[in-house]
Amino acid sequence: MAATYSVVVDPEVGLDEIELDDLGVEQRLSSSHALVETEFTQSELYHDIKWRLPDDTALFVGRLAATPKMKGQRPGSVSWSRADLDTQA
Repeated sequence: MAATYSVVVDPEVGLDEIELDDLGVEQRLSSSHALVETEFTQSELYHDIKWRLPDDTALFVGRLAATPKMKGQRPGSVSWSRADLDTQA
């Protein structure tokens, strides 16, 4: 079953040059924060992304249980997260 994860990396490294489409459906919230809906486990997603980043880059991967509150994210982010997380409930 698919789950949605919040992925955050060091803003100085960012995600703009990192491809995540092959991991599942993604929604970029900012240059250093994305939501990823995937069949991967949290550990699998974490390690796959970690290997794509420069060594020692800060990385956070956390599973979302509900639609997060957010402001100032990229256009469409709130709608995407609502539709995605509502289908998982």
